[in-house]
Amino acid sequence: MSGASLASLTNQKLDTARRFIKQSQDSDEAWLKVGLESSAIFQLRSALNGLLKEVTAAYSLSGSLDVVKLLAESEDKQIVIPVLAELADLSSRTDSWCSQLNQAYLVQFECRSSMSSVVQSDNLIGRGSDAGASVSFYLTKLVELVLRFREESSEY
Repeated sequence: MSGASLASLTNQKLDTARRFIKQSQDSDEAWLKVGLESSAIFQLRSALNGLLKEVTAAYSLSGSLDVVKLLAESEDKQIVIPVLAELADLSSRTDSWCSQLNQAYLVQFECRSSMSSVVQSDNLIGRGSDAGASVSFYLTKLVELVLRFREESSEY
């Protein structure tokens, strides 16, 4: 795949997440909000993987989706890749948006209860909270990171 098609795939994931977030904010149905936010989280995590694929293609790395492995590989090749260093730092801090996005993804992936979902009645599984705002924040931060990476890599 060429770099443009990888960027296009990442952009599609980001756009899909944005649309899910918008729909969740426009919905009056709590169950639908939760489902759309979960879908947005999946798309954002996929977009993060897309960014990692863009990085591996741009720097001829192995294609791993593990930030720590990619960072070690880049250090072995004596290549400085700022986006990998930033992602490694963000992933190591539990208070960072990236770490929180990964945690939110794991909650969805493993079908666990998140702190924002509580049982209200027999016919309602859970209710949304400020998760929509959090997911919007993850989207904003990930878009900023993707744009910064693309700007930095176009300078070389």
